[in-house]
Amino acid sequence: MRRGRGRIGAAALIVVVGAAGLIGCAREAPIVSRGSRTTVMTLDEQRSWVAGQLDLAVRASGVSDGWYDSFDEALLWSAGSTADRERLLNSLLPRGCDGFAGRLSVTLINNDAPDPFAAAGRVRAFWESEGWKVTDIRSYSAGKEPYFRADREGGAELALEAAEGGIALEVASACSAHNTVTSWERYLDESSEP
Repeated sequence: MRRGRGRIGAAALIVVVGAAGLIGCAREAPIVSRGSRTTVMTLDEQRSWVAGQLDLAVRASGVSDGWYDSFDEALLWSAGSTADRERLLNSLLPRGCDGFAGRLSVTLINNDAPDPFAAAGRVRAFWESEGWKVTDIRSYSAGKEPYFRADREGGAELALEAAEGGIALEVASACSAHNTVTSWERYLDESSEP
């Protein structure tokens, strides 16, 4: 019996120490909290917003080709690949956030950028000029391998990580409580009916 209590105590200590460690990490990338973080964007509006943000960031990067979905290298994101763009956007399904709401999130990768660090600098400057609050996720490597995020009122988030081998660009919509998002299965079933 004592051995069981000792294990439970040790497990509790590990959880507390781990939580303290996470709190220390969280200080490097503060979460912006200004007002309501839930919208009523429809699923289609979220997909359109995500597409627009991807296009803006890709254009700002100065690297127009070589972007692909992090889960499927065959899905390319470029102005000329309309079918791939539609397939990628239609594959985005809401993930839970803020209780009952849902959001879309996608990551594009580019391993062909001639200068990933210059591209990252251009994207950061663009996001700042657009009014996003940009903060470093890893402040200790900001000068070497930039990894930063951009937050906006309403809960939308963007992030970019650059390394010698390439760039990862993430776009996450704000959380939405619209029924096409919270009940997306039913919405997609109804919209696919003839």
